[in-house]
Amino acid sequence: MPRLGYAGAIALLALLASGCVSRQVQTLAELPLPATPASNCCWQALQQLEIRSGDADYPLTGALAQTSTGATLVLLDPVGRRLLSVQQQGGELTTYRAPELPEGLPARMLLASSMLVWWPLADWQSALQQSPEWTLTASATSRVLSYRGRAIIRADYPPASASLVDGLTQQTLAQRERVVLQHQQQPMSIVIRTERWEPL
Repeated sequence: MPRLGYAGAIALLALLASGCVSRQVQTLAELPLPATPASNCCWQALQQLEIRSGDADYPLTGALAQTSTGATLVLLDPVGRRLLSVQQQGGELTTYRAPELPEGLPARMLLASSMLVWWPLADWQSALQQSPEWTLTASATSRVLSYRGRAIIRADYPPASASLVDGLTQQTLAQRERVVLQHQQQPMSIVIRTERWEPL
């Protein structure tokens, strides 16, 4: 049997690592997202995101919208090129993913994470009644999404944040809230700051 060269060994390790990442986030594929329209429909927001995945940092601009037909997330790189767009309409997701978007950033996880942070708490609690394996707990400054009792994603809000209960509103913008989202099963975090919000 031939030996693996140095490059081959590195490629094999990368393949195994990507497989581990996929397994760690695959349960999010079964996550029931809140129905649309959300109770605080309809709006659009421009946000700055600082994504850290492993040892890499990705400063991105995010456009997030909630309309009467669904939710949409678009991510742009620092020069304005679209890296990702994902739209939820009913139970269907439509996704565009640019080749430059790192593989370790799954599209559905990014949309689910955005909705976890910015959709009203009541909408999430209603959605998760369909699937008892998922639970969402909230404290005075955080939301934690768990699967079978194991924490998957945690969102930390500033004290007395209105967004913790009501979701994204004009008050979020007025308070210049900075929310930190942390994946609990892999080295990934997202710092989100809302730059602009407007009703539709």
